[in-house]
Amino acid sequence: MSLFDIFKKNFIPSLTKSNYRHTPEVKVTASISISKPQTQADIDAEVVPVEVRIKDAIPSKQGLFPHEILVLDYAHTFCIDESSFQGFWWYRYGIRDVRVVIISLVKRGFLQIGDIRSALEKQKATALKEVLKTHKLNVSAKKAELVQQLLDNIPESELNEKFPKRTYALTDLGEAALAEEAYISYIHRHCVGDLDIWSLNKMVHTQPYMPYRDKLWGYLNQCSIQHIQDRNFGLYRNCRFNMSQFLYEEKKYRDALAMLAEVVFIDLSGIGNGYDSQFLEIHAPFFFPYEESLATIAPGIISAIISCQKELGYSDEKIRELLIEQMAKLSTPLQLFTIEECADIVFLERDKNSEKLTKIYAKAKLAFKQKYPNIKLDKPF
Repeated sequence: MSLFDIFKKNFIPSLTKSNYRHTPEVKVTASISISKPQTQADIDAEVVPVEVRIKDAIPSKQGLFPHEILVLDYAHTFCIDESSFQGFWWYRYGIRDVRVVIISLVKRGFLQIGDIRSALEKQKATALKEVLKTHKLNVSAKKAELVQQLLDNIPESELNEKFPKRTYALTDLGEAALAEEAYISYIHRHCVGDLDIWSLNKMVHTQPYMPYRDKLWGYLNQCSIQHIQDRNFGLYRNCRFNMSQFLYEEKKYRDALAMLAEVVFIDLSGIGNGYDSQFLEIHAPFFFPYEESLATIAPGIISAIISCQKELGYSDEKIRELLIEQMAKLSTPLQLFTIEECADIVFLERDKNSEKLTKIYAKAKLAFKQKYPNIKLDKPF
């Protein structure tokens, strides 16, 4: 049984007041602080050089450190005469000179200079067609076919002259090294909590050994539990969204939709990190009306739900049913809308139906006033 199965069967959260610790009353004061803008020297001072990072890193079976694996992943985008590189190589990974890493990987047999085919494959189709036209060759074809026509019909010397730009390419050894440490490329491109290539490197190479995706899932699961215990509903919501994306990647679209239902439920609840009912009067003025509400569903969540719907091939009615079914399992210390209204809001946001959204929020405002007659909804400014 995988971690995914354990989670889905056993961890369905109920967010109740029993999860809360009493927070003593604090005074809220307004202050204005003016700080000097960071200089380049200040920014550089915060960067941890890669030479320091690798002291605690665990090399791969091929003897490569995380940053070297990432360079392999980007190698096909680097020209052999490249002199400047993206800023993240320094700011995120502490690499001053990427070329030094590239040269080292070439010497050790992980990289090589790409051939004319790889050069052609990186060209735009329009550029390839221009050359084909001069030789009166067919240009009505897919890009892969255009490349093959050039290779089959035009001398390599001419192609080298017209397309002199060369990039690096992986050797068989490089391809194997990149595949073995696939988690490096994944975490570089995905925001998963506080993890980066260095921290995930330690996690993956620490017992119990298992596929990196199972490691990530377990990490997100633990973070979810911790955020609930700390009453950080906003962070919990972010975890669930990450988990929905994870499940989507696994083609588990119904499970991803269930996670998104939780995200919707929390986004529309009016609660956030460190929520405490004694401070409800501070937050309440920002719930209504719809046009000014902070309790809304982010566009990215709507898009994610639409993607799940397309993959599942479900009607709006079926998706609404599934959203309601999942949200019915949940509870929060505050909820501005009924679960049916939450489901309706999803589709109204999708359709950009501001008129009906305004009506739903107005109705919710009346219900809120009845439940909390002593809470003022006027904004303090």
